[in-house]
Amino acid sequence: EISAKLVRRHPHVFGDDQCADSDAVLQRWDEIKRAEKGAAAPESAIHGIPKSLSALLRAQKVQKKAAKVGFDWPDVAPVFAKLREEIAELEAEVAAGHEDRIEDELGDLLFTVVNLARALKCDAETALQRATGKFITRFHGVERLARERSVSLHDLTLAELDVLWDEVKAARTPPSVSI
Repeated sequence: EISAKLVRRHPHVFGDDQCADSDAVLQRWDEIKRAEKGAAAPESAIHGIPKSLSALLRAQKVQKKAAKVGFDWPDVAPVFAKLREEIAELEAEVAAGHEDRIEDELGDLLFTVVNLARALKCDAETALQRATGKFITRFHGVERLARERSVSLHDLTLAELDVLWDEVKAARTPPSVSI
């Protein structure tokens, strides 16, 4: 049954079906899957993305599906422009003290950052996990330095904490490689 399903869903490999590129292969695969289930084409190109996914993963999937129908920027430059626009809108709402608009604008900014990750062919979830892990490692280093110097983090100013942070960051920087 699994073999038959594999052959049926990949006529470009096991049959005479010709697909111009990987996007055409995926589109054909979706059509075959829908036909197997007896389902009509969904009303929306972004149909079927579970609300139960994490916000980050859901945003990635929504954007990927929208891009499959051409709703996408041609390259990364306009995404950077959109990112700057969203930052400016968030800054304006913060400056105006519009607490009811800040969360919406922050959401727009985060959604755009996910779009940037996709445009750069990076997985946003992986990038955020790595950044969080790096922060945790560095913060532990700051705590270790404070203990070694017999000072409490609570007693340090932000500028003093930043000095410790920079020390940890410099110590963790890999040596340059000479070729």
